[in-house]
Amino acid sequence: MTPSIWTYVLIFLGPAIGLVLLIDQVWIFFARKRANLEAILSIGKGVRMMIITFFVGAVMVLCTAAVVVVEEVQALRDLFAGTSFTKSVKVTSPGEDRGYYYRFKAGLAYKGEPLDFDIVVGCNVRVTTSRDNDQTVEVGVAPMLYGLKMKDGRGVVVRAPEACQGETTENGKVPVSLLPLVVTYENADQPWLGLAYASEDAYASPISELKFFGATISKATREEWQDWRRTEAPKNFVTYELLGINRKNIWDHPHWKPGYRAMPSKCRGFSWVVLPEPVREAIRPYWPASKPQYWYPNGDAQRALRGVGNFDGYYDRRKQGMLFDGHPLYSYFGLPPNMPEVKFLSKNSAVGALYPARSDVSFNRLDGSGELSAEVKAKSRKSWADANIDPQLKGFAYCDLVDNIVGTPSAVSYVQLLDSRVNGEPISEEAVPPYHEWQFVFAFERDEYVFFSRTYPLVSLFGGL
Repeated sequence: MTPSIWTYVLIFLGPAIGLVLLIDQVWIFFARKRANLEAILSIGKGVRMMIITFFVGAVMVLCTAAVVVVEEVQALRDLFAGTSFTKSVKVTSPGEDRGYYYRFKAGLAYKGEPLDFDIVVGCNVRVTTSRDNDQTVEVGVAPMLYGLKMKDGRGVVVRAPEACQGETTENGKVPVSLLPLVVTYENADQPWLGLAYASEDAYASPISELKFFGATISKATREEWQDWRRTEAPKNFVTYELLGINRKNIWDHPHWKPGYRAMPSKCRGFSWVVLPEPVREAIRPYWPASKPQYWYPNGDAQRALRGVGNFDGYYDRRKQGMLFDGHPLYSYFGLPPNMPEVKFLSKNSAVGALYPARSDVSFNRLDGSGELSAEVKAKSRKSWADANIDPQLKGFAYCDLVDNIVGTPSAVSYVQLLDSRVNGEPISEEAVPPYHEWQFVFAFERDEYVFFSRTYPLVSLFGGL
């Protein structure tokens, strides 16, 4: 029998009361230790206890909700257990079809030879696997990735833009300057590290192996999707095994073992944008005394950027006006999400000068015995992301992080003190509290640039191939 929500409330109630009393004593202790907090003691005990109880109560509610969610996830695991996702699929009867279909085309050239992608994508498609006794499962989007192996053994993968709400180039909901995420791999059979072409600067680089000529999205039919899956889907070199996905049960993640590798599930980079002069003046007082080249902003510096930079223009159109490299500040934060140039990566997107960022905590960097290189082990803190500022790499992102693999060594655990760096130099923490969150949103270079952390996902949890 499943316990009721009140059972969990009672389970958490005792520890919650104890936590309230403990926090109250810690509050008083630190107030007495630091003169600038003495005023806290002037708050009456009743009011103080009410404040603490409120926050502990909030945590208690969240814990209870988390347990309930875990139970729901377990129910989903039971539902999906034993289900596989294969390239050989068929849609259920037309009366039961809730899918939406669109055709994505992209024209490229690889080392001078034409390389055209013509992919029919299905959204919310009920598919029947060929290995599990006609069990059906609904996939959010298929294919989420499509890769072709080149004559020289390299691989080129495109992540089809998700346009499941009727967006097309024709109706203007997809920008004509659409720029899909394309990733190249040195070895299509072992695609453990990838280089993503994330802005048009990448195609102009002297090291680029690709040329991009344009991309479109148009409506398609269920019959076209079925046709495409019969003729073109088998050419996709990307498999669930390469991605580290258990196709029999997507909730049962593969376990790491020495020598194990998987195709990265996301790509990373940092993008630089010149600060307008009024913003430079506003943040300059918060630049740490040692004047580091790269530094994390404290709360005051963040508020200065957002305030003087008119971030509120997203909510109040009267406050618009200041532009960062031709775009309003809020567009670098993915707002508004329904705008074509924000929802879809395009030549008109707010990208800035993007450079790839490499991570030390990718298990693909472990050797056959499960050890990192001597260079990485010698660091006092490993790099969560280390941007490589090289003119030849402008517009690219590195794809090296893999999610959802169980039992990876502690050496590549995300639960450790990590640094983010630029060309090997740690971003200064002088202005922020110790042990801050290293997965930052933005930081500054001197008082001249703001740079943003960028993540480009390749894999969708409910996506198919």
